[in-house]
Amino acid sequence: MAPQTLIEPGRLNAIAKILDRAGGHLSSAVDPSARPLAQDRQGAATIDGLLALSRSASHDVVRAVQLAGGGDLPRALAHLESARTVSDTYPASVSALPQPLPSGVRTALQLLRGITGFFTAETEAAFVRALSIDGGRAA
Repeated sequence: MAPQTLIEPGRLNAIAKILDRAGGHLSSAVDPSARPLAQDRQGAATIDGLLALSRSASHDVVRAVQLAGGGDLPRALAHLESARTVSDTYPASVSALPQPLPSGVRTALQLLRGITGFFTAETEAAFVRALSIDGGRAA
């Protein structure tokens, strides 16, 4: 695949918006006034990690689009790769998530899972596992 085809501004802007929406849901879930997480520090820390993942990926995607628009394709591709592999920096530990998932976390994971082919296969699988575990317990 030619490098130019990797920078699709429309798709990447849509991904950034989805990441921002997921981040909003995660921010609400870790709000100190959210009673369910107040007693689950490990769960709150894991949700904080997902929030950092979402924010970092969104920043890198937006930066990639800006750099590509300015003609700096090598740096744009570097930012895009950083966004795709952000889970290496902020690993999503499915087992540490509170169960059942708070609704904002479930919504955020559904949004993140919907960005197929963007994150690494391991990260996408972690999103699916988290939702599967939650679905199994809710049933």
